Amino acid sequence: MDLKWLEDLVVLLEEKSFTRAAARRHVTQPAFSRRIRLLEDWLGVGFVDRSTKPISILPLGQALDEQVRDLIRRFYALRNMAQTQVETSNRITFVAQHTLAMSRFPGLIRSIKQFLPDTAYRVNPANNYDCEALFLKDADFLLCYETDHRRFDFSYRSISRIELEKDSLLPVASARFIDGFDSLDALFDGNIPLLMHQQGGFLADVLANTCLPMVLRDYRLEVICESAFSASLKEMVLADMGVAWLAQGMIENQLKDGTLVSLESRLGSAELDVVLYFRDDGRSEKAKAIFEILAAQIPVTIADR
Repeated sequence: MDLKWLEDLVVLLEEKSFTRAAARRHVTQPAFSRRIRLLEDWLGVGFVDRSTKPISILPLGQALDEQVRDLIRRFYALRNMAQTQVETSNRITFVAQHTLAMSRFPGLIRSIKQFLPDTAYRVNPANNYDCEALFLKDADFLLCYETDHRRFDFSYRSISRIELEKDSLLPVASARFIDGFDSLDALFDGNIPLLMHQQGGFLADVLANTCLPMVLRDYRLEVICESAFSASLKEMVLADMGVAWLAQGMIENQLKDGTLVSLESRLGSAELDVVLYFRDDGRSEKAKAIFEILAAQIPVTIADR
């Protein structure tokens, strides 16, 4: 039995004419009629009274209309599910810290696709403290930030580490916000409205261990909003609400066009390592090929820290 026979029957039930139904199915009328006959022979029942002109649809055909449509839908749903499962099994999975999922992941995939253009990917964004569990549970790669005082320890697993590049947490404000003051000195002489990473989060901890103590010593800060997501802090800065430390990788375009202004000379910055971890445990040959491509370009170390 061919699925297209069922689709033919649905069209015939709608058109009630072999000629019009054949035209919709882009076949000749005799070929369409033969396919309906083949379906009737396979089922052992008739749907069409061919003795009348025009033809008439027998009651059984009308009665089975919805069941036939449902059967067609379920066949295609089954095919889609099977294809999706195969695609998923071949898909390379990344866990990425939220900010890096926005700023660095697209460029990383673009560079890999130069060598493996047909590979499919999935990225699961997470906060830095959830990344480890998600990576070890069901992922091939982990894209994350690290600092000298905050690194993952995968020494107990077969995991390799690549340091891709450097990034920085830069204090920035919108040009319009700064233009609202007579001078930069006027901004720093009063309470600086601060948009802050949520306390207890990775980036907040980075700032607490780098430039924030100096800023607290030298300036008066007014924290007007905290957020766990850098993207929301960026939007608030662009809305002229205050100053925030943001990863340079996600604001490069705004710094270049002057929409955002760096205040690093006054408030300092924090250096971040952009790191990629790879599970070298034989779970995916395609993931290993990706790792080898990157390893040929960047020095690689075994994650023994």
